[in-house]
Amino acid sequence: MGTDGRDTKAARVYEALRAGILSGELVAGSALDEVSLADAHGVSRTPVREALRTLTSEGLLVPGSRRQLLVVDVSERHRSEIVAIRVALEGAAAAEACARATPDDVDALRLLTIKQRRSADTDDSESFLRLDEEFHRALAAVAAMPTLSRLLMQLGAFVRLTRLGEPTGRRHMRGLTREHEHLVDLLEAREAAGLREALEAHISSTAQRR
Repeated sequence: MGTDGRDTKAARVYEALRAGILSGELVAGSALDEVSLADAHGVSRTPVREALRTLTSEGLLVPGSRRQLLVVDVSERHRSEIVAIRVALEGAAAAEACARATPDDVDALRLLTIKQRRSADTDDSESFLRLDEEFHRALAAVAAMPTLSRLLMQLGAFVRLTRLGEPTGRRHMRGLTREHEHLVDLLEAREAAGLREALEAHISSTAQRR
């Protein structure tokens, strides 16, 4: 947002509100009021307005009645759309990733799965989900397709919203880790078709892993 005083305040408000939305602290469908937010953050309404404008452009806030801005509510239809977009984007990167992957790429991904397994073993769901997002970004990044990577970064916030309230127990986390390990195996073997198919199944599945 910039480095002057006004933009720094706007960035601070933006980060706080974004974190509140993605954590579920700001509940889906709740209205955000400029005056209340300005008081809460100790700033004028101008940086609050800038922060709200950015969040609206990202789709995390949507217009409501009486000119209100509401925290986006991720409906079942929206969830299905997010899954479809992830499948298309990450699947598109699979073949290129298999062609470009280096031993260092594979090692970096395996390290992430090791960290995920440790998080699962200690029942640290917050760390696990952060590593899960990092794994998917890193796998797509192997394809060296910067536009696709930017799109996935933008989509990441909505992926996190779809997970609010989902169970992230130890068994579930271990199952996800096994699937990630299989994806790395396919990448290392340069099995592009298999990787794309496994990615689609992994992303599309909402059932508990066993």
